[in-house]
Amino acid sequence: MSVFDLKAISEPLTTQTGLAHAILQSLLNYSKAQANDRFDGKNKQGWWAEGMVSGIGCRDWTLSREKQTEDTRKRALRYTEQSLEWLVKDNHLKSIDVTAYYQDDRLIREIIPTLPDGTKLEPVVL
Repeated sequence: MSVFDLKAISEPLTTQTGLAHAILQSLLNYSKAQANDRFDGKNKQGWWAEGMVSGIGCRDWTLSREKQTEDTRKRALRYTEQSLEWLVKDNHLKSIDVTAYYQDDRLIREIIPTLPDGTKLEPVVL
């Protein structure tokens, strides 16, 4: 899904469009910072529906001022995996393979979802 598709909002999670939307929704919404996260301490962020829909959102926004280190890459990987684990726990996916690496001055995350039947879907790259 390379362009915004309003239809994706109502697509079921049994379709590739619905799953891609769920993955993007989970990664692009800010999850509330936890006590051990490094952030300015003033605003824990989070998104308005976090109290109603648990597990959707990512804490990678807390990395925005971090240097490009192996520790930062590992935390980005962990935050990405945590934000998507609900898809596996709720049996929408069998597994999710996540890799994170630096390319030039950006941290790239590649997500490869696997359906319950073992079919691997197109990678989602952020």
